[in-house]
Amino acid sequence: MANNFINFSIFRKKIFKRIFFSFMSSLMFIIFLYGLFTYPMQRHSILEVMHSEAHTLANSIALVCENAMVDDDDTFIVEHNMAVINNNQDIFTITVVKNKSNILETKKNSWRMPEKMTTLLKSFQRKTEQYDIVYDPDLKRDVFYYAMPIVISGIKWGWIHIEFALNKYNHNMQNMFLFLFYLTLGSIVVVFIISFLVARYILEPVLELTKVAKEVAKNNLNIRTKIQRNDEIGDLANDFNTMIEKLEKSKKALKHSHDLLEKRVEERTYELEEKSKELEELNKTLDERVKEESAKSRKNEQLLIQQSRQAAMGEMIGNIAHQWRQPLNALGLVLQNIHFAYQMDELNDEFMQNSIDKGKKLTKSMSKTIDDFRNFFKPNKIKENFNLSLVIKNTIELLEASYNNNNITLKTELDESIVIEGYPSEFSQVILNILSNAKDALIEHKKHNREVLIKLIKKGTDVHISIQDNAGGIPEDIVTKIFDPYFTTKEEGKGTGIGLYMSKMIIENNMGGKIYVQNEENGAFFTIILKKNLS
Repeated sequence: MANNFINFSIFRKKIFKRIFFSFMSSLMFIIFLYGLFTYPMQRHSILEVMHSEAHTLANSIALVCENAMVDDDDTFIVEHNMAVINNNQDIFTITVVKNKSNILETKKNSWRMPEKMTTLLKSFQRKTEQYDIVYDPDLKRDVFYYAMPIVISGIKWGWIHIEFALNKYNHNMQNMFLFLFYLTLGSIVVVFIISFLVARYILEPVLELTKVAKEVAKNNLNIRTKIQRNDEIGDLANDFNTMIEKLEKSKKALKHSHDLLEKRVEERTYELEEKSKELEELNKTLDERVKEESAKSRKNEQLLIQQSRQAAMGEMIGNIAHQWRQPLNALGLVLQNIHFAYQMDELNDEFMQNSIDKGKKLTKSMSKTIDDFRNFFKPNKIKENFNLSLVIKNTIELLEASYNNNNITLKTELDESIVIEGYPSEFSQVILNILSNAKDALIEHKKHNREVLIKLIKKGTDVHISIQDNAGGIPEDIVTKIFDPYFTTKEEGKGTGIGLYMSKMIIENNMGGKIYVQNEENGAFFTIILKKNLS
């Protein structure tokens, strides 16, 4: 487990790097914003503490020197302020300004009465108290400057100006920077670990399933996935293992049938050889003909065995591959959108969560596909009541990214109150198949202003679902053939020709409805008619 945890070779995977760096960049951006907003708040808090101390000191001076101010006893004011400065090493100057413009400036070991007010004094004498960090030209350094009006018996007598050293301020700011530095350093480590674990958690099961799928494609049916998780991916892995086991059983059954046929061929050949020996005496010319017919018979039997094996395995794998192709493409688009969002600096928690939810929904859909194919021809499937509008919306979500990437507008007019009895997952496959074909047709014809419209309405005791595109329609010479099995107009390797055939079977055989298609003015118009639930 420890070796697996520190295995950084996974960084070579492109998808891992995209998820890892996107997630890590998002968290680091959040930490940066935290520091960006924390700094001014902390600085403001430090200044407020200094302001509180300065305000208390100024009130104390004004209270002690109140009588001296009223009596114009400048000596007492100067002596008191000098004593205050000597007892507080952080104070540079205390200046008392009377309304008559008399100025008493007191320092540690000196005092004076300037004739004119400096620009600094004037800038701080307003209606209310003022404070800030400013540069004092006389001291040639930055100071914390505080100014407060002196009010005696409700009359504004003058102002008190106090200049403080920035020792405490600098010390507190240094502590704050150290805190932010250590916080950032620790956060980087934590973010790295979290990003690594999240990206690995998402990617490892995908890599495992890909590895197993490649082995199955090589006809290795002894391999199994080792994914043990209590979520949809774990369910998908279990279903995948079940599918491989069934394929393995089918392969063994085909091999057994092949052996039986071989044995029968051998027995038949032996019989023919015996008969040929008996006939050899009657007609030697028949010997060559019997040998030729026997060889042809054996060749035909071998060909039938080969075709039977390939048809059985090919149909099963082809059906599953056809149903998986759209969810896999959609899952690829989800991952691509995460990468695009990261490049555009639009990746956030909401976008990431939406992408993860879509990915989970797609993998769940892929997992259910195996059960749907396995149960399709079973007569004991249980029908259930379901909301048509909700199933259609859920199906649209699977193709939403693909439609958006190809600039296709998908419009809906759905009656959300319609409930029918049937098989929601199979009905979803029908809608998914028609929408996928409409998308392919719009892309192939390079249409501008691409649109697909889905309507769901009631008509008496029936429910009508219509799907219309503006791709130009289906050629008239093949419009009657599109529901035939294995009929396709797509290039080789891009379609099996069973999608619409299965859709027709689901609607008409399993759900007792009707499905047909016709060409309208701008494109194909599919109509599905079902019986609504009357209960």
